[in-house]
Amino acid sequence: MKKIIFDFNLENACVDKKKLEENLKKLEPEVDRIGESLQNSYDSDYASINLPSDKACLESVMALIENKKKLDIEMLIVIGIGGSNLGTIAVHRAIHGDFYNDRLCECGNNELGGSKNHGQKGQIMPKVYFADTVDTDYICDLLKIAELELKAGKNILINLITKSGTTTETVANFEVFLHLLKKYKPKNYYDYIVAITDNGSNLWDYAKKNNIACLQVPIKVGGRYSVFSPVGLFPLGFLGINIEDLLSGAQSILPECLRVSECDSLQVNQAAISAAIIHENYINGKNIHDTFIFSKYLKYFGCWYRQLVGESIGKKLDKFGDIVHVGITPTTSVGSVDLHSVAQLYLGGPMDKFTTFITVEPKCEIVIPEEKDFEEFVENIHGKSLKFVMNALANGTKEAYKNDKRPFVSMHMPLVDEYFMGQLLQFKMFEVIYFGFLLNVNPFDQPQVELYKKEARKILVAKK
Repeated sequence: MKKIIFDFNLENACVDKKKLEENLKKLEPEVDRIGESLQNSYDSDYASINLPSDKACLESVMALIENKKKLDIEMLIVIGIGGSNLGTIAVHRAIHGDFYNDRLCECGNNELGGSKNHGQKGQIMPKVYFADTVDTDYICDLLKIAELELKAGKNILINLITKSGTTTETVANFEVFLHLLKKYKPKNYYDYIVAITDNGSNLWDYAKKNNIACLQVPIKVGGRYSVFSPVGLFPLGFLGINIEDLLSGAQSILPECLRVSECDSLQVNQAAISAAIIHENYINGKNIHDTFIFSKYLKYFGCWYRQLVGESIGKKLDKFGDIVHVGITPTTSVGSVDLHSVAQLYLGGPMDKFTTFITVEPKCEIVIPEEKDFEEFVENIHGKSLKFVMNALANGTKEAYKNDKRPFVSMHMPLVDEYFMGQLLQFKMFEVIYFGFLLNVNPFDQPQVELYKKEARKILVAKK
């Protein structure tokens, strides 16, 4: 079976082989600990790596999807923020693309790209919107769209996701949409809600009390690591994403991300190698990590990865409680668009960035017509495919980075589908866990996030 390709060259990555091998040696006990946690189910901090193989979880999600499909839902509203929706958006946009809500064709018609497994033949898939902000204008517009659907006699489903059950923005938005839902479905509004939260949270208790369907997130699985839990599986599955393939892809790359070998170590655990290269560059002053993605549909993968890195790596204290203030700033660039916005900075500005390039194999082919009128506009593109042009731009960018000694590694996806998205997401979660270990920080907590929440609560209390 094919897999995503991680490609690095020591010279292009600007790392010394001996130092890289030393870092990989340091990682061996961490690799062993993670491997052992596979036997401990959800009892350790590494609980998320058990999600792809959790058959009971998958079955409960699939059963609820089938149950809610019977309601003929035409609009799904996912209410969540951060780890509660970024993974879902990343996979949805990667597979379905930017024009999903504009599709009026039946499921199974694959003309606009995406998976071949978007539901049963003849079944119309629901539109989807994400309420991930308390931006008044955005929520106002979304409310209008939802009310138009309800007024027309159509059904909407609210998927409420908050691990703690107390996320301010999520609870605020839920109350607003719940009020709308009760207006049009006063007797059975609860049928049109699915809550996903920790077992025992206030939301869990509320859902059970009000006959609202509920799926639980394993306690030890943090939000940014939860895409393979019901947090991602339910909304994605409801939208016709093949979540079994997604999990299979994640499961398939586990052995590679857990390998340790004393011989030829630079060809073994590629997630560890990626982490070690990023770490070595960070030590050498590259405190910005740019993910340069030559695929417009993978832009939201970059948003997911930004949270994963930001919350996992940016820490005031190390594991011993000493003040260290470490962290690498994650940025996302989209090729070839951002070659026309930030390439000047990247190739002429400070030498403070490390880059991971991601390229993909397109699902279709478009050939540029051989029109004589345009031959003098741009030479050597006519009769060539857009894929060829994109590859030329991507490879030209890498060559420019190499010539200017701007460190980088590369990844390539053989196809943007559920299986390879599962691989990519899992690879990156391992990479960040290993990077956290090398920095001697806890990649599973986010204590400073509570600081702004504390201050916001003070303001909310004062305005009562």
